[in-house]
Amino acid sequence: MSKKILVILAHDDTRNSRVNKRFAKELEGIENIEIRDIKALYPDYKIDIQAEQNAIRNADKLVFQFPMYWFNAPSILKEWIDKVYSLGFAFDVTEDGYQRKELNGKEFMLAVSMGGAQEAYDGEKVKSVNECLTPYIYTSKFCGMKVLKPYYVYGVMSKALNDEKLETAAIEYKNAVLE
Repeated sequence: MSKKILVILAHDDTRNSRVNKRFAKELEGIENIEIRDIKALYPDYKIDIQAEQNAIRNADKLVFQFPMYWFNAPSILKEWIDKVYSLGFAFDVTEDGYQRKELNGKEFMLAVSMGGAQEAYDGEKVKSVNECLTPYIYTSKFCGMKVLKPYYVYGVMSKALNDEKLETAAIEYKNAVLE
């Protein structure tokens, strides 16, 4: 039985995205993968919590795919987490403390594109990418998810990521998601 993978695509305008659109296309048609473009589904930010929780229940692995905006994810992803990872679904509070629920044991992966070069996130002038994304990593750990190696692509706004390199990156992304 193959792993069921849920990709939460959080991009303000996937249709006009070069990288995230190409990455999503690379995953299209793979039987065990569901891609949910949450900004396209919820342009008004009125998230269908039940639909999203059901999608998570049916998945073994959750992938957050998004471009880095100002050292963070697009705001729709934060809204999605705040609504979907609710008390009683992601965790519960008992007299014994926090209890993990529906996310416990699932795999979690970040797939993030950065406009800047990798050297720009050196941890000195600005935080490293992992430092920037700490809330997503620790939220997943708190909920009992197994945090996997992320897939990061840098320099997407430069000529360094030409079409040939983008094709290679898309295949690498697919392979990382399917691991």
